Amino acid sequence: MKTKRIKTTNSVKPDECWELVFMFMFMDDEDYYALSLVSKQFLSITNRLRSSLTIKPYYDQTTEQVLHLIGRFPNLTSLNFIGGDDIDYILPQLSTFPFRLTSLKLSHMSTIPATGLVTFSSATSSTLNSLTCSYIDFLHSTHMFLIGDCFPKLKRIDLSHCNDICISLLLKKCRNITHLNLTASSIIPLSRIMNFQLPTLEVLNLSYSTADNQTLNVLTKTCTRILQLSLGYCDRVTDKGVKSVLQNCIQLREINLKYCQRVVHLNVDSMLLLRPSLTKIMLPYLLAWVA
Repeated sequence: MKTKRIKTTNSVKPDECWELVFMFMFMDDEDYYALSLVSKQFLSITNRLRSSLTIKPYYDQTTEQVLHLIGRFPNLTSLNFIGGDDIDYILPQLSTFPFRLTSLKLSHMSTIPATGLVTFSSATSSTLNSLTCSYIDFLHSTHMFLIGDCFPKLKRIDLSHCNDICISLLLKKCRNITHLNLTASSIIPLSRIMNFQLPTLEVLNLSYSTADNQTLNVLTKTCTRILQLSLGYCDRVTDKGVKSVLQNCIQLREINLKYCQRVVHLNVDSMLLLRPSLTKIMLPYLLAWVA
């Protein structure tokens, strides 16, 4: 039997082969770092494959060295800054790099780098859809306005482990938000109903926060299409607050009441009666019900 030899007009470059191999290995950043030590060729390839980078404060590293490090990775989509005093200078410089970020994380800082965020947003607001500002020592209501004005198209916002969060100001500005994380944050009490509707919010995490019955009632009347709600360790929430959630959130599927010590009378049957759409319930005494 004669076999025909197939001729290919486009030759595949060795680097492209290695890229495909590394991509199918589903490696994380630590794996890429180990490979980069093998050779200069692997270093160049892994630099192109890296999509996320975490930068921690190093006292022997200058701002220019940090920018040089960031510039090594042309295809970044996520940057995570942990601490640092020069973020206001670094953020505006990011627009000079070829990558387009979709996620920016800022944590363990004295306050939000307002000046840097304003300049940064003018070039990247169209691509950024996730912003994290966690473990921030000082937040003000003006910061909520700033986040909303700079990034109105955000879909995910993480303000966990922060104080004095004014939810109403944030939600009024960020009208496309789908995920909001306020874990272990103190929330400014909501004393009145917000005069707008936010049907996009689907996942809300209030675990360990200062959320109370009034906060839940106001929030869920504004965000009626929440699918997943976590209230774990919320000591101020009672049966009344949970009932308002079940009545207001018409599509609620999952609710977490882990260690909510003041929720004592509700059980699976009564909760399903109020909200039949539920498919998963974590009760205060660590029993779980799954449809």
